[in-house]
Amino acid sequence: MILVFGATGYVGRYLCPYLKKKGYDVLALGRSEKVKNFLEDREIKFQYCDLEDESAFDKIDTSDVEAIVDLSACLAELETPVEKFFRVNTLGAYRILEFARQNNIKKVIVTSSHKVYNDINKDGKISEKDGISFTGDHSPYIISKIAAENFVEYYNKDFGMQAIALRLTGVHGYGEILGHLNADGSYVKSTFEKFFEAALKGDRMEVWGNCEIKRDHIYIKDVLRAIEAAITSENAKGIYNIATGVGYSQLDEAWALAEVFMTTKKSEVVECPEKPGLSRGYIYDISKAKQEIGWEPKYVDLVEMLRDYKKEWKRKEYHNYHYIRKEDQPVTL
Repeated sequence: MILVFGATGYVGRYLCPYLKKKGYDVLALGRSEKVKNFLEDREIKFQYCDLEDESAFDKIDTSDVEAIVDLSACLAELETPVEKFFRVNTLGAYRILEFARQNNIKKVIVTSSHKVYNDINKDGKISEKDGISFTGDHSPYIISKIAAENFVEYYNKDFGMQAIALRLTGVHGYGEILGHLNADGSYVKSTFEKFFEAALKGDRMEVWGNCEIKRDHIYIKDVLRAIEAAITSENAKGIYNIATGVGYSQLDEAWALAEVFMTTKKSEVVECPEKPGLSRGYIYDISKAKQEIGWEPKYVDLVEMLRDYKKEWKRKEYHNYHYIRKEDQPVTL
């Protein structure tokens, strides 16, 4: 059995059915009653679990557990008190690792974030050896994730576990929230979402700032494969970058969106270097994950990725369950 904590979130909604189709027995653990119905409709067992409640672990069946996947996260994009980042992201990971130790479950996969590299600016690819560096408003969130990674290393060293922290870069896929969601449901759309809507209408797209800046994103289905590879790996443990190892600029994204989501006419894409744009780029070294986990991304080509994204967008199976005011909802959802 695979225990999936945080199963009702964006990645969890994809991962649980994916593992089920692969033949795994899955117990989905989360808090959303709406997503509970989504999972149970797909014959996936669901159990309510709040990581802030220590007694929740007492109710979990530990027989025949092969691995634990921790997807739970208090996100920086939501208006959240700082202490909640540490209650969920840090203490939550610690409690899961301790639960695993007490029940002799050796394999735990914790999802972390590429934001731990938030202040690293280099020409080459960023690897796990580059250390950690953070700055800005997201720092409390980043620090909480770093602390969770430290617990992973601690349990590996002191208790002989095979715990893995996957540093995920930005995960593209239908059902994701890319913009900024406020507690009242108001939402500020991201550039990607604005380009998406423009592509559908054939409207002009303006790419602001330095169009040479490239960023490394990954497709949701490659993340699922990475998690499965971590589950099945016999020796891997520690921290791994999960990205594509390839960077794309916002100009590349605009052209790809214009091609894939064109309806009656193709959008004109215009460079506006005089306007404020991205401040930094990043491309990640994924050689460690390739060598030790035996994984590599499939959706490296941007157009190929967006074509699959379009299929999922049309199906609407993995839709988002967050409350967003109707007038603010992006067409991507």
